[in-house]
Amino acid sequence: MSGEEGRPLRLFFALWPDEATQGQFDRAGQILHRACGGKRTRRENIHLTLVFLGDVPTERVAAVRAIAQSLAIPAFDLNFDRLGWWRRNQIGWSAPSDAPKPLFDLVSGLQGGLAAADFKVEDRPYLPHLTLLRRAHCRDSHFDAEAIVWPVREFVLVSSTLSENGSAYEIIGRWKLACVGD
Repeated sequence: MSGEEGRPLRLFFALWPDEATQGQFDRAGQILHRACGGKRTRRENIHLTLVFLGDVPTERVAAVRAIAQSLAIPAFDLNFDRLGWWRRNQIGWSAPSDAPKPLFDLVSGLQGGLAAADFKVEDRPYLPHLTLLRRAHCRDSHFDAEAIVWPVREFVLVSSTLSENGSAYEIIGRWKLACVGD
């Protein structure tokens, strides 16, 4: 696990695509970059954040893992069929037009478990999106995109380390979603 012993870990739960799906999102990021400029998300860092925890003392990481382990959410597919740009924060993104209920069940299950264990969670509606560009300046706010279908079969716990080169991520936990018919 990242970090020195006793130092808090900066953690978040996420969906992490396989290499092929990351490649599809990377190509979508290239399309946005040609239109908007900005700084592209590195291919290996492309992910969908579920819940951001922030700094967590190392002695509380086991409680975070137990919350993830307690969930029983079915596997699902995400259909990313939108590319866009938010002027306010200069983010280029990819998102599904219609996210499935199990995604929201996963997010609310994590948030509820974390809140019950006295972790601070954001109190705003969940908006599923992948950040593909930062510091982008686009003329349009929406772009034509080929759909990317992402079969989601697991979620992960990620430790994030910030540096002048950006964020470095380390997956420190994985949990399978239930297959339909299991």
